[in-house]
Amino acid sequence: MLNKTLIFTTDIHGTLSAKSYVNNQLRPNGLSRVSTYVKNLRKTNEVLLADNGDSLQGSPLLTYAIRNKLSPTPLTKVMNHMEYDFLNVGNHDFNYGESILQDYIDLTFASCLTTNVLYKGVPIGSSQIHHFSDGTKIGLIGIVTDYIPHWEKADHIKHYTFLDPIETVKQEVCELRENVDYVIVLYHGGLEKDPITGKATESLTGENVGYELSKIKCIDAIISGHQHRSINTNIHNALFMQATLNAAELMRIDIVDKKLKAELVSMATIEIDQEIEDLLKPYEKDVNTWLDTVLGTLEDGDCFVSNPFEARYHKHPVVSFLNQVQTYFTMAQISSTALFNEPLGFPKDIRMRDIVNNYVYPNSLVVKKMCGLDLKAYLEQNANYFIVKDNQIIVNPDYDDPKPQHFNYDMLDGIEYTYKISNPIGHRLIECTYNGKTVTDMDHFTVVMNNYRASGGGNFNMIPEAITVAELPLDMTDLIAEYIQKNNPVKIQHKDNIKIIL
Repeated sequence: MLNKTLIFTTDIHGTLSAKSYVNNQLRPNGLSRVSTYVKNLRKTNEVLLADNGDSLQGSPLLTYAIRNKLSPTPLTKVMNHMEYDFLNVGNHDFNYGESILQDYIDLTFASCLTTNVLYKGVPIGSSQIHHFSDGTKIGLIGIVTDYIPHWEKADHIKHYTFLDPIETVKQEVCELRENVDYVIVLYHGGLEKDPITGKATESLTGENVGYELSKIKCIDAIISGHQHRSINTNIHNALFMQATLNAAELMRIDIVDKKLKAELVSMATIEIDQEIEDLLKPYEKDVNTWLDTVLGTLEDGDCFVSNPFEARYHKHPVVSFLNQVQTYFTMAQISSTALFNEPLGFPKDIRMRDIVNNYVYPNSLVVKKMCGLDLKAYLEQNANYFIVKDNQIIVNPDYDDPKPQHFNYDMLDGIEYTYKISNPIGHRLIECTYNGKTVTDMDHFTVVMNNYRASGGGNFNMIPEAITVAELPLDMTDLIAEYIQKNNPVKIQHKDNIKIIL
């Protein structure tokens, strides 16, 4: 009799190949490594293979495929080749709109489990029972964080309705429990509390409710995601797992003597499946031609980020450049942007590859009209990014744990401002001027930012209620490319307008 094993991936973010699109070097991750692991496992085990969402967004390959309306996408082809049994959707899978997501669900052979998302009133997935050959039955429930409307563009989700994940699971568990041996919940969301103490580890907005989910009786295991953490523990008698991003890890559960034995498996030493790499080869020429197209040059030469902390502590010229682009297309008085978690910067000769490797999210731009009071509240929240330790300014650990979110520290151009980090939180903005004049609560400004921040993403609750003046539907990567081509050679108008003092 074959051993029974459940394999789960999560937060693949388009990482199909083990080859890097930054430098063409091999990386210790990717679905081509997962494929080898699963193939070898199937020689001795009966395997259930499922994905827990955030698969469509995050790599240049998938960006190219979706821009060019390739159907099915390379992701679907790879998942079908690997014979995935089930899939759940994640928040980033909504980033490209309804038709792209529905195409992914319809063309991928794996059954969609997501039951708390309705499309035109009908669930996009359903709970399933997987039968192993010895008669063991696994009940599978798929849910995704219902916080998505706080971030996503309205036209991307206009026909979707998001139901409460906890209430959905309670209902589904009742219907499944009597008919199966084990209930596994695939939740594209994370853990909001410490699994041991139950103490909140983040603002309890509802974005992550994994701890609360674990309180529901009759659940044997929760497979989580979204936070890109490595977790293998038990909470309220339920197994709770999560793997990091980009297919660097997978979650494995073996059923041994009717018990669930769990482990996280690193892909770092797993061989590459050449069949997967060969399947991707037809795309490589076109993708690399697109990525290697030189769009223009920087007048003053290379503009690389060598130290991400310093790039935020002392605003880097790359930040000025991104704000320069945003201001050019919107004519807003103030522009706001962030450096993403692993900023690279730009070489003198900028290719499309450099743009997509620096701006990894499919964001568009929104112009808000903000009063001085809300603008200063916005700045104050950004000041939370820093703390003082041993008489030195460092990054607030909350921006690294439970997951890196350095993209939630924005830097603004068009104003001059000073933070005093030794002051109490909420009282760190000690100076803020516009054209040399102190900003008052009653002043009003047009402020351009990405759509994630405009919707309040990152818990910037002072922004969504501000009047929306304009929305640019184009992807920010397209705007950067267009700006470079129109203004070649590009002169970065860098301004040292942010002071951060002890």
